[in-house]
Amino acid sequence: MTGILESAPQSSQSRLLEEADLNYRALRSAEAVRLYREYLTHYADRADVRTYLGGALLNMRQLPEALVEANRAIALDNRYAKAYTLAGRVYTEQQRWDLARKCFEQAVALEPGERETWYFFGRSSYDANRFERSIEAFLEALRLGAGQSRVYENLGLAYEALSQFRDAEKAYRQAVELAGNTYRPYVAYGVFLFKRGRMTESLPLLERAFRLEPNAADVRFELARVLYHAGKLAEASKVLEGSLPSNECRLHNLLARIFSVQGRSSEAEREVKSLKNCRDDSGSWKEP
Repeated sequence: MTGILESAPQSSQSRLLEEADLNYRALRSAEAVRLYREYLTHYADRADVRTYLGGALLNMRQLPEALVEANRAIALDNRYAKAYTLAGRVYTEQQRWDLARKCFEQAVALEPGERETWYFFGRSSYDANRFERSIEAFLEALRLGAGQSRVYENLGLAYEALSQFRDAEKAYRQAVELAGNTYRPYVAYGVFLFKRGRMTESLPLLERAFRLEPNAADVRFELARVLYHAGKLAEASKVLEGSLPSNECRLHNLLARIFSVQGRSSEAEREVKSLKNCRDDSGSWKEP
């Protein structure tokens, strides 16, 4: 979703909605929520406004509130496809896979040419381990003109999940070509190459991702892992230590291994102790 108003006469009503849209597109979600709610207080209830309000709430991870707005939008206009897309996205975040699928199917039935819906349908299908359906959705998004890096990146992930490695690499390469200053495609392709045993090709991609987004924990971990396997222990530990403090088990595990090889026993022991109160990379808390 990109916004409600493309152009409008500058009445008080349209100015308020335009300002809300500008904040929504700029990911200033809290301000967008405030403005959309102000609009709904003073003007007629609308399915599109409810949907964008829900989208802003989803960006803020307020899932129940976002779903309420999606359902209100559907009640106002049961043929407004974007409302079903929003509901599908919320259900995906809640891991309610069947409900998500039904919403996306309804959305594409109503508006089959909406490439954003196909993209989110693909993401949802991937998260539900429906990889074939995920690939179909991403390819449809591309057919409709969604030539964004993120679509190719996720298409690569889906192909990789099915062990279709040639197609996966082709998609990853396209994602990197379109990436610009977006770091995630470099990580995805770099990890793919590392898992295929192509470490020398993987390292420059992960270094590029690190330059683009040095504060991202996943970038630091993946880069450090390759450096560790390349025998560059000092570089690997420096990259990981930049992530501390951290609650990720995988980071402490890797750092403990690096310190152990380096003979830094007290620091290795410290990292092992940190595993008692960490979480795995899925976000769940657990002890080793």
